[in-house]
Amino acid sequence: MVDYNDAIHEYTLEGIHLPSVSELLKPILSDYEIDPKYAERGTAVHNLTDLWDSGLYLPELADDELMPYMMAYEDFHDQHDIEVQEIEMMVFNPTLMYAGRLDRLWLIDGKKHLTDTKTGGKYKQHLFQLCAYHMALPPTDCELSNLYLNPFNFKLHTWGQGERVYGNRMVEALSLIYWDNHRMDRKSLEKILEAKHDNTRSI
Repeated sequence: MVDYNDAIHEYTLEGIHLPSVSELLKPILSDYEIDPKYAERGTAVHNLTDLWDSGLYLPELADDELMPYMMAYEDFHDQHDIEVQEIEMMVFNPTLMYAGRLDRLWLIDGKKHLTDTKTGGKYKQHLFQLCAYHMALPPTDCELSNLYLNPFNFKLHTWGQGERVYGNRMVEALSLIYWDNHRMDRKSLEKILEAKHDNTRSI
């Protein structure tokens, strides 16, 4: 249903732009800017962890800067029983009309987690990002967690129920703000989704 153009990182539905989770969060990130150097490092570590969990990682792929982060990721796997279920899974919320690509759905010590891996410290927007991904999934009972990787150490943080309720409300509010500023696209998408729903019911 949703198309993704990897070259320009854009989600569309029948040619109409859909906000990504990151785009949805922009109003609360205006004062939060990441140094491009750290953003590039985070992306590089993220890509290497994808290779690790796909069975394609080789130590020589990590340079001297990245290797301490990958050693932390190896420690995480060594200290926990991990069963990966989904990697980089595309999701779409037809009610709030946004799309995204979640990092991991996996079992950690037998408990299901929706996890996003970060390098650096914990920020509230990490919760909102996870809530947005979770709200775009079919009903799924799982923990929402961030895996924070730093040189030679990791921390798995699981967000509490009260925080999740707050996060869900924030995502709903941000969706309303976005679509209030894009009313024509919203109306077009609502018609498309309603037609798809009617066609499904008639089958």
